Amino acid sequence: MLTAILLAYDAHAQPLRRDAVTRSLASLVEACVEGLVADAVLAGAPGRGLDKVADEAGCELVEAEQMSEGLAQALAAARREKILLLNAGYAVERGFVDEVNDAFAYGGGDRCYVLRAAPASLVTRLVPRLAAPAGIIARKSALRAQASADLSRLARRLRCSELSSSARRTF
Repeated sequence: MLTAILLAYDAHAQPLRRDAVTRSLASLVEACVEGLVADAVLAGAPGRGLDKVADEAGCELVEAEQMSEGLAQALAAARREKILLLNAGYAVERGFVDEVNDAFAYGGGDRCYVLRAAPASLVTRLVPRLAAPAGIIARKSALRAQASADLSRLARRLRCSELSSSARRTF
């Protein structure tokens, strides 16, 4: 089982809306029902109204100005050793739960996995590995050791295996 950590910080180009965070959390309902995700932690900047979202979703809230601080606090609050780290504004697509369950059953539970954003251009359709990471599945200890909240950097440093399922943008 995983603890899902949702990083709800603004992107450089546009602010993150609360409904995008809600859609990201809603995409994990199937994973909860199937027993893949046990609990969730929402990490974001203070004063964004995320307390209402966290309360309605039944997840823990961590507020910190910097994303790296928020990730560190969320990792401390996580109840499970395996973590699904997901950028808010992305929703896992169908097939994600089955693929991750199969990866754990047959691919080894100690591996790290990267969930890429759904292709948005011709280039990323032709070469899906060029799509930006939207999520990472890794052990809590491996994420703590890297001390970074940049998913691209984490995927490289942890040498993550690629998941064939993707996450679509909700914003």
